[in-house]
Amino acid sequence: MDWARENIRKLEPYVPGFQPKEDGFIKLNTNENPYPPSPRVKQMLGRIKGDLLRLYPDPHSDRLRQKIAEIYGFRRDNVIVGNGSDEILSIALRCFVGEGERIAFPHPSYSLFSVLGQIQGGEMASYELDDDFRLPPAFFSAGARIKLLASPNSPTGTLYPMEVIDRLAEESEGIVLVDEAYVDFAEESCLPLVRKYPHLIVVRTFSKSFGLAGARIGYAFAPEEIIQIMMKVKDSYNLNRLGALAAEAALEDWDYFRANVDKIKGERKFLEKELQSLGFYVYPSGANFLLVRDPEGRAREIYEKLLGRKILIRYFDDVRLKDCLRISIGTHEQIKQLLRALREILNGCSPSGTAGERKNEA
Repeated sequence: MDWARENIRKLEPYVPGFQPKEDGFIKLNTNENPYPPSPRVKQMLGRIKGDLLRLYPDPHSDRLRQKIAEIYGFRRDNVIVGNGSDEILSIALRCFVGEGERIAFPHPSYSLFSVLGQIQGGEMASYELDDDFRLPPAFFSAGARIKLLASPNSPTGTLYPMEVIDRLAEESEGIVLVDEAYVDFAEESCLPLVRKYPHLIVVRTFSKSFGLAGARIGYAFAPEEIIQIMMKVKDSYNLNRLGALAAEAALEDWDYFRANVDKIKGERKFLEKELQSLGFYVYPSGANFLLVRDPEGRAREIYEKLLGRKILIRYFDDVRLKDCLRISIGTHEQIKQLLRALREILNGCSPSGTAGERKNEA
């Protein structure tokens, strides 16, 4: 007997970026920070005593929420934290979408949006971005229980300016959730709009700019009424003590955080120029990655040949991303090795872009 709900049985699950099981890879496929978290995080972990792990954590993570609120100029009641920003997305859909109700999001975008919506049993409404990855007019006026927008968008890197988010919230009756996982690498955030709109949620993460992807800490800002609703749905102890303490320590070292962000932005600019010199079209990015298109149609072949050299980037089996590759920003040495490999590969690539038999695992 099939015990699963029909929508779960039919579900195509989210596929995370390929995580190698052996050493020696240059990982530029999952948008991880190439630099370690603040030394204060390690110092904090070294002071942990056994009793700290014997007891349950604070179910509301009030100390971390308070610290986040103070840094960004909000009250604690405007902040919720979770086991990665993905849990925040899941909580929001569980709170605001019933079975058969509409969930609107652009395409191409973060593929987890659709997966979480299908788990909830919602009606998926996907709106195609234009050739420059701008939002279509129909997305603004669409009726939906919730609209999901990543800004900067993944995998395109597109930053949607505050006036665009302002218009989206103004024209939307349902919840508007903006996933700003990469916003620290951009020049603008829509966070001030949380004070303007009662139905706006802005989601952030410690995974990217703070270098804490392994700790799984996400957070979101919203009006107090929205946060109260989401707090009803979250798991009782959804953030463990180690994660909460790591996040607190990272927030206490703002200079280290800013220095790493600036280094990544500098390497992004360097990589962009080098890739353009190799003939790639590089899309504008406000994130810690670049989406690039090979005009010669060799993207899959390039991906596979880099994989054979133990250099991981991202290739997507998506018609809208045909001939595109996404490259995370690594250290300067990693980027130099990538560029050296790309030059060698391009010199030997077939113009038709004939791909090998290896299936894309990223």
